[in-house]
Amino acid sequence: MCNHFRIPDLMQIKKYLTEDLALPLTDPKIEIKQQDIFPNQTAPVLLYQDNKLQLVNKNWGYPSPVDSKKPMFNARIERFYENKPSMWDRSFARQRCLILSSDFFEYAKTTYQGANGKKYHERYRFKTANPITLIAGIYDQNNFSMVTTAPNKDIAPIHNRMPLIIEPGELRRWLFQNFTSLVDRSNIDLKVQKEPHQK
Repeated sequence: MCNHFRIPDLMQIKKYLTEDLALPLTDPKIEIKQQDIFPNQTAPVLLYQDNKLQLVNKNWGYPSPVDSKKPMFNARIERFYENKPSMWDRSFARQRCLILSSDFFEYAKTTYQGANGKKYHERYRFKTANPITLIAGIYDQNNFSMVTTAPNKDIAPIHNRMPLIIEPGELRRWLFQNFTSLVDRSNIDLKVQKEPHQK
């Protein structure tokens, strides 16, 4: 369950989307600073709305139907293919977006003991070789959720889920087309870095 990613600043985002990928991005009217994002915080997502490809600020996490204090910030891609209806169905069908990250983080089950005597989970940082890692997302009104899938070889030793990474050439498929071919992310290569221990 990914609950932490880092966004690049607006200059980096605009350069990557408009120059490197040659996308027709509408000039953003929002301020974007490089920062770490956690559930219930606001982050820009890339979506196609009102006939425009644009960056829109939304809150990370759908309101939970069970506990209003615990937002639902990860959506399993497999839920869309189940016969049983889910709260995500409409978003998967018509309201897809992309989360822009420089890095995302996962906590492993393994722990270590800090100097203060407390136990902490090992933390790892992940990114692709691209300047910005594109992660599949879905949205509804002012909220978005990160889409997850089965882990690939880089994440499996650390966690049993991974964000659904979208390669630049797959961007349109995720936003507009049938995305079944994107469920399996075993072909994605990630750079993995173990984070320093807390003291």
